[in-house]
Amino acid sequence: MSLFRSVMLWIVLICWSAVGRCEPNSPERARNPGPLAATMTEYDRINLETNLRWVVQRERDRAANQSGPGEKRVSNERVGVFADAGVWHVGARSIVEVLEAQRIPCRVLDRSLLTKDGLSGLEVLVLPGGWAPLQWAAAGDTGLTEIKTFVEGGGRCVAICAGAYLISKTTKYAGQEFPYPLGLFDGIAEGPVTGLAPFPKLGTARLKVTEAGSKRGLAALNSNDVLYSGGPCFKNGNQVVILAQYPDNTAAIIARPVGKGEVLLIGVHVERPASTTGSDSDPPPKLAHTLLKSLLFP
Repeated sequence: MSLFRSVMLWIVLICWSAVGRCEPNSPERARNPGPLAATMTEYDRINLETNLRWVVQRERDRAANQSGPGEKRVSNERVGVFADAGVWHVGARSIVEVLEAQRIPCRVLDRSLLTKDGLSGLEVLVLPGGWAPLQWAAAGDTGLTEIKTFVEGGGRCVAICAGAYLISKTTKYAGQEFPYPLGLFDGIAEGPVTGLAPFPKLGTARLKVTEAGSKRGLAALNSNDVLYSGGPCFKNGNQVVILAQYPDNTAAIIARPVGKGEVLLIGVHVERPASTTGSDSDPPPKLAHTLLKSLLFP
């Protein structure tokens, strides 16, 4: 990585600091993501710093492995994982660990890499859980446009919890409605799901896999609990295929085509253990290895 880019990343970090929730929080903060930097909590700042340090280190490692200073970005990276403000670091890191353990190279993307060049060559973009308004603010209009272009051009976007709120046309949380700008899912992402844990509580859910979900390799969800904390169910929308349902029969995992590509929205955390007493240092569950690969590469 160049010295210039390293410096710029840390300038971004300092600016955000001056200023992994899955729900929109308050109506005002959800509708106005720009000024959110001024109201970031200590957790938000630590989470952001951890994400950016991670991006910098991986970029340095990539540069060190290049054969020459003019070599272009590594071409074998198949999956991009967004990691910036509002992205739950533990979840994002778990996704990368699971995929790279299966020899699926990943590219970790902060806002400066959420560009045409940064997404070039990728097959899948993952938007992890966290807090959707901060993710919106981090991506900005340019980043959101690049996500849309990536999908419409044939890419797959897998959006988990907060990421699913982010790419939905309409978000509802605790009875309040928030319009979101991207609209790759043209329906409603609504949470918390009736009978399940609202944020900040941690809970579990046992999903019911549909026939379409079984064909996609998700059958193991029928016999395994997953982590849930305020994530959405999905309502309405066009060309939607329901892959799994919550206990109340609302949609928990859906897929739909967008242009030449596809979006998958997941309301639960399959990348983390289904435990309300576990710690962030616990490894991803074995279940995640099968499920993530099936969802990303059907």
